[in-house]
Amino acid sequence: MKKRLTKKISFFWKIAISACAGTLIACGGGGGSSTATMPSLSGTVAIGAPATNADITVQDAKGNTITAKTDATGQFSIDLSKVTGPAVMSVLLSDGRKMYSIWDGSKQGSSATTNITPLTDAVVSEYAKAQNLSPSDITPKSVSPDALKKAKDTVKAWIAAAYQKTGGDASNLDIMNTPFQASGKGLDAVLDSLNFTKDSQGLTVLYPKEVILADGASPSAPTPLSASNSLTTVSSGDSFFPLSQLGTWRTRMNDCMTIQVSARAASSACAGIAPLAYKHDSVNFQTHMFSDTGENNSVGSVFEFPRLLSMSKSTNAIAVDTALVELRWYQPLTQTTHSRIGVFRDLGESGRLQDNKVASATGSTWWLYGNQNDLEIRIEPRLSRYENLNPDSQSTSPSLYFAGIHILINNKKQVSGKWVSADIMAAKVTGPGLPASGLVLAPVDPDQYSSDYLGILNRTGQMPTSLTYAADSVNEFRLGAVPLNADSSSSLDTWWNAQSAKSPFYNETRLQDFSSIQSQANYTVQLIYNSKLTDIKNIRLPGALPSPQEAKSITWPVLKNTSAVLSAMKTPSALITADWSFDTSSLVPEVSFISAYAPALDQCINKKARIWQVEKYMGKKDTAIAFAPTDTSVCWGSTFPGISNNSITDLGIRALQNGTRYYAFVTWRL
Repeated sequence: MKKRLTKKISFFWKIAISACAGTLIACGGGGGSSTATMPSLSGTVAIGAPATNADITVQDAKGNTITAKTDATGQFSIDLSKVTGPAVMSVLLSDGRKMYSIWDGSKQGSSATTNITPLTDAVVSEYAKAQNLSPSDITPKSVSPDALKKAKDTVKAWIAAAYQKTGGDASNLDIMNTPFQASGKGLDAVLDSLNFTKDSQGLTVLYPKEVILADGASPSAPTPLSASNSLTTVSSGDSFFPLSQLGTWRTRMNDCMTIQVSARAASSACAGIAPLAYKHDSVNFQTHMFSDTGENNSVGSVFEFPRLLSMSKSTNAIAVDTALVELRWYQPLTQTTHSRIGVFRDLGESGRLQDNKVASATGSTWWLYGNQNDLEIRIEPRLSRYENLNPDSQSTSPSLYFAGIHILINNKKQVSGKWVSADIMAAKVTGPGLPASGLVLAPVDPDQYSSDYLGILNRTGQMPTSLTYAADSVNEFRLGAVPLNADSSSSLDTWWNAQSAKSPFYNETRLQDFSSIQSQANYTVQLIYNSKLTDIKNIRLPGALPSPQEAKSITWPVLKNTSAVLSAMKTPSALITADWSFDTSSLVPEVSFISAYAPALDQCINKKARIWQVEKYMGKKDTAIAFAPTDTSVCWGSTFPGISNNSITDLGIRALQNGTRYYAFVTWRL
C-alpha cells in the first residue's frame, strides 16, 4: 500500500485506506501480487475496464457467504482462512449484469487466484449447460473439477488465437486462475475486444467487439464466439489511446468531485479535465454531465473506470483521432448511478496548452472534448415492459414488451448560455431498423405540446417544403413487440397491423430480426432548416437494442402494492405511492415516473394540456415513491391524476444499462 500513497491522496484512495482496516479488501491489489501477509483468495474483476468498487459474493463449500469489494484497479483479496473451496463467486456490476466464476479449491503456493470476467462467466455458463443447470443453481459442493476443466478448455479455445496475438502463451492460460491486471494488455486486451450478453436461459454469450470503426460505418452483426467462430484478433486501441490515460482522467475526476462546486473553477484538482472549448450537443461540460440532477449533487460522486466503446483514427491532416467512451458515476446524494457517452479527442499540439496553460487530465494530448455538435441529437435503443392492469381492454391496449428507437432532436440550442430556436423544419433519419426511405421528424405544435423535441411526422421519407407540425409529440419508433401473456399472441399481429395502418410510430410489420441494431450502429440525420439550409450528422447508437423476445429473460422490477395503485389509477386520487421491489431484479433503477392523461381542463383550454409527468431519481434503497398533489401542474387541479373519472395514468421506472434504456410501465387503460 505504501507504494500507492503520494503527498496528495485522492478521494478514492481515502475510501480505500479506510476499507483496508477490514479484512476483506487488500491494500496491495490482487492478481497474485497482494501485499497482505496472510494467505489470500484474490483476483481481478474486469470487463476490459476494471470493475471498481464492485460487490463480490463468495459462497463456499461450508455454506458460508463472504463478501468483498474491488479496489480502484478492479482487484480484490479475501482472507483465505475464511473460505473453504470449492466456492462459487459472483459480482453484480453497476449496470445490473451479474458475472460468475468458480474457485475450484486449488492454490498457487499458499494463496489462490480466481478472476471474475466475461470469460469466467462464459465458463460457468458452459459448465452449467453441461450439467443441465442455470448458473444461479450451481452449488459449491456440486462442483465437478473435470467438468469445470472441460468448460475452461472450451472457452479458452474461443480466444486462444487472440491471446497469442497479445504476446501471451495460450498453452499456460487458465481463464479463471491466471493472474492479470486490467491494463489493456494481455488477457485484458482480449476482454477489451469482447461484448457479452445473456440469452433467454440466462447463459452468457460472448461476441467480438469492433472497437476501431471507420467514420459513418456500422459494425457488422456479431456472431457469438464458438468452436467455429473464434476470436483471432485483438481490437485494442492501446497503440494510440492507452487505457491508462482513461484511468488518469478518472482519478482526476474523482479528486475534483470532492470539492464544492463553487470552488472547482479555482481548484487545481479540477483543472484540465475538460477544455474551455468543450461542447456536447450544444451545452458545456457541467450541463452535459450533471444536468439531470443538478451539479451541486455531483459533490462526492465516484466515477468508475471508463469503458471504451469505439475509436476512429484520422486518415487526413484535418480530422482528429476520436474515442467514444461510456462514463459511469455514482452520486451519493441522489443514490443513483448515471451514464454519459463522452467523446475524447487527440487535439495534438493545439491541445498541449489549454485552459490557462493547464495540461490535459489524461496526461497527454487527449482531452474529454465533447462531440462539438451545435445541436442535441441523440438516438437511443429502448426496451419497454407495458402492463395494462385492465383485462377488458387488452384488445385495444395489450400488455406487451416493446422494442423501439428513441430519437431526440432538440429544436432549441444554446448560444452564449441562452436557449434559442434551432429553426429546424424537419429531419430525416436513416439507419438499422428504420424505414429504408427514412423516418421523418418535425417540430410539434407549441399550442398543444410543451416539448422542444421533434415528433415523428411520417415513415415515407417525404420531407416537407414548409413548416409542418407533427401530429403528436411521440419520437419513439416502435419496431416490434411480443405479448406479456401467451394467450394474447394470436391477436398481436391483428392489433399491430391496425396500429401501423393509422400511426407513423409503428413499423409496418413487426420486426423479428434485431441483429443489425447493435451498439455503435451508425445513423444518418439529414436536417433541413426553415431557411432551406441543410446539414448532415452521423450519430452512433450507444447500445444494442435487444429484441422483445429477449425482454422475457430480464427480471423486471415488481410492483408490490398493485391493488392500491390500481384503485388510485381508476379514480381521482390525492396521492399515488409506488412500492417497488428490486431484490431479484436484474435492472438497476434510475428514475421512477408517473404520467397522467386526461381531458384538457377549462383553465388550460388555450394550452390544450394533455400530459402531466413527474420523474423522481431513485436507488435500490428507495422502493416507495410517492407522488403528491403538490407535484402536479396547476392545470390539473387539486387532485391527481385529474378531475375526470376517466383519467388514465402510467406509473413506472426507467433504467439505463449498457447504453440501452429500459422502461417498466404499469398502467390502466379504458
